[in-house]
Amino acid sequence: MVSRATRRETARGPRPRRAEGPLQSGAFAEVAVPVPLRQTFTYRIPESLADRVMEGSQVIVPFGRRRVSGFVVGLSASTTVPTVKDILEVEDADLSIPAEILGLCRWVADYYIAPLGEVLRAALPAGLGRKSPGEVPRAEGTAPELQLSREQREALSALNEPLRAGGGAAFLLHGVTGSGKTEVYLRAAAAAVRDGGKVLILIPEIALSPQMVRRVEARFGNRVALWHSALTPARRREVWTRTRRGEIDVLVGARSAVFAPIPDLRLIVVDEEHESAYKQADSPRYHARDVALVRAQRAGAVVVLGSATPSLESYANASRGKYRLLTLPHRVERRPQATVTIVPLPRPAPGEPRPVSAILGGPLRDALVETLSRGEQCILFLNRRGHSTVVQCEDCRAVLDCSRCDIVLTWHADTDRVMCHYCGARLPRPQLCPACGGSMTIFKGVGTQRVEKELARLYSGIRLLRLDTDSTRKRGALDAALETFRRGDADVLLGTQMVAKGLDFPNVTLVGVINADLQLALPDFRSAERTFQLLTQVAGRSGRGQRPGRVLFQTLHPEHYALAAAAAQDYETFYRAEMAERADPPYPPHRRLVNLLFDGADLDKVSAEAGSTADLLREAVAREKLTVDLLGPAPQPFSRLKGKHRWHVTLRGADHRALRDLARRALDRHETAPGAVRVAVDVDPVSLL
Repeated sequence: MVSRATRRETARGPRPRRAEGPLQSGAFAEVAVPVPLRQTFTYRIPESLADRVMEGSQVIVPFGRRRVSGFVVGLSASTTVPTVKDILEVEDADLSIPAEILGLCRWVADYYIAPLGEVLRAALPAGLGRKSPGEVPRAEGTAPELQLSREQREALSALNEPLRAGGGAAFLLHGVTGSGKTEVYLRAAAAAVRDGGKVLILIPEIALSPQMVRRVEARFGNRVALWHSALTPARRREVWTRTRRGEIDVLVGARSAVFAPIPDLRLIVVDEEHESAYKQADSPRYHARDVALVRAQRAGAVVVLGSATPSLESYANASRGKYRLLTLPHRVERRPQATVTIVPLPRPAPGEPRPVSAILGGPLRDALVETLSRGEQCILFLNRRGHSTVVQCEDCRAVLDCSRCDIVLTWHADTDRVMCHYCGARLPRPQLCPACGGSMTIFKGVGTQRVEKELARLYSGIRLLRLDTDSTRKRGALDAALETFRRGDADVLLGTQMVAKGLDFPNVTLVGVINADLQLALPDFRSAERTFQLLTQVAGRSGRGQRPGRVLFQTLHPEHYALAAAAAQDYETFYRAEMAERADPPYPPHRRLVNLLFDGADLDKVSAEAGSTADLLREAVAREKLTVDLLGPAPQPFSRLKGKHRWHVTLRGADHRALRDLARRALDRHETAPGAVRVAVDVDPVSLL
């Protein structure tokens, strides 16, 4: 995918290596720069920098009219490029890419068909090279160790065997919510550290895993560090250099931490391995879980994928013997799972708004009163923010749409503005209909703000905290709200998926799911899986202390197998049903997918580019007799976002190399004759939306 501006810069800048006889001699470096081109560029190494340039060095080079930061990925004594420019600067050696990470980045670039420069930029995030003072937050002291259950001891024994032997191994730790997976991670990490090894713990999002972070910090003191995108450049630099020097025993981080320069890596933990947050949304579209598996294999390290609701791919791999399956089928101290009740919602008449009773039905209202009367706490979950998801004209029934996206605007009552949750556009709520001049007074759909308003109306004096993107914009707001709830200074925690996972509040004995159907409505092959995972995770927030817990799922589809399995906390039943559902037509894990993405401002050009690419690939499939299904071209489910029309062509088959080879041909064709349409590749997509 190449813009015209990039083509002009490339024409003025360095040129890629050619297969001709040498024209110049001396010292030359192949440099990968973070641009959407799957090639490297040749630069001369000035004598003044000769002793500092090596493979992995971060360098400043001229690129067109700009100075850009790149990485040396190869050295040679000669070049076939007729005109080359000099490397301008070399960053500190501490900021170079170690050989192990450079090799891993090469694998990522090849597997995900991504420019090596963009992969290296993901491995060493921008801004790391700036020098300024700063310290890494450090915790002191150790926490008392808990008594392990028999299942925890067995799981730990299985992990310790390859840790002691020094050989690599892959495990899937499937433990129900509240079964003590974190304690198994920490014991295994302690064993690795005692033997002189280092540990990487990946979590989907740092902000949504505060209790995990606290437990790791308490156990390992000032030898633990955090790595995530919210760190300042100074702190990133500090973490990077201390980690590379071996001063950090345990690194806890989000997705990009998989590239951290950890020496003597002995153990990698991927907590909540099923989470889609591990998949990078833009180039390079890598999946941190899968990169972690490759890194562990190369390092001879043990990798543990942990989840109460494993992805179908991971559980299938465990079933086939690719991973060793470890199970924690019971909660700690044999505490019972929360009792789950499915509550059917009344269906509104066609064209009518949902009744108020559908927001908080009678069973949920009664359960809430009972819970609060006992001095216990409740979590209410609704994965939709704002007040109303539809604003409609009373006269012509037109709805407010985003002008840049094929998305209906959501009304936020606190600001009296309508907002697009994709492009971020915010507009004052119009009083009159843009189409007919009528009154925009019909409000449909339910968001967290509307639930908050309804709770305040029904229960005077209720102490309520709302957790969503709108209420936690200020720095520290999320941590402050969770601490308030932990102290018991609030009765109800209402929120989006921020409240669905990673939280452990012993006094929560009721969880209410306002609308369990939101994920089911999405036109994606993983919609049932995501529904099951999210409902199982949020149900696991109830009854984690000494008192039993209750959960209510409000739904319009009480008969759906994903809801029934989540209510029973029965992963195996869901797995069998979903595997059968994906068998015909075949979707992962029965087949592999590669998605070709096309977007641009001109709909005709986007559809034409997608069509011609599909024709090219169909000819190749027929000519070479490949067993590949080609789906599309077709508009993506959200066919216009941020002013760009979106189409895709999906490749499906069992031979992953054949799929990626076809995708490379599509990119090669586009890079040879780029135009107004951007083309990208998503290997192993987690969603087709």
